[in-house]
Amino acid sequence: MVTEDYVSFDTAKLLKEKGFNDVPVYTYYLSYGGFYMSPMAVTNKKLYAQGHIAAPTLQMAMKWLREVHNLEIYPYHDMFQENNKWWYGIEKFTKGCSNCQYEEEPIYSTYEEACEAAVKYCLENLI
Repeated sequence: MVTEDYVSFDTAKLLKEKGFNDVPVYTYYLSYGGFYMSPMAVTNKKLYAQGHIAAPTLQMAMKWLREVHNLEIYPYHDMFQENNKWWYGIEKFTKGCSNCQYEEEPIYSTYEEACEAAVKYCLENLI
């Protein structure tokens, strides 16, 4: 069964701090850490007044980083090893050139873990 993967509570807080305020989402973290699925779209602007924080999917966070901050995340699978590990690359696009940064070695067990780590890295170090 395919399910949605949401950013962690800590990453959701970083997204809010970095300006993820106007993107409508249907899921959010409650002030005490619980998770809620809303029947209608809400934004951080409305939620934060109540102490809640928007919980976008990993793909929504990655798209926001790409469209707003010109940061592209590339998850990679270690296909040459039997350890089934993942890592990520991040490319920052600026007028006519790009700047790449890569995780040194494959250290994540899943695609989603690598994406979460990359989003968190971008928020903490590149914005």
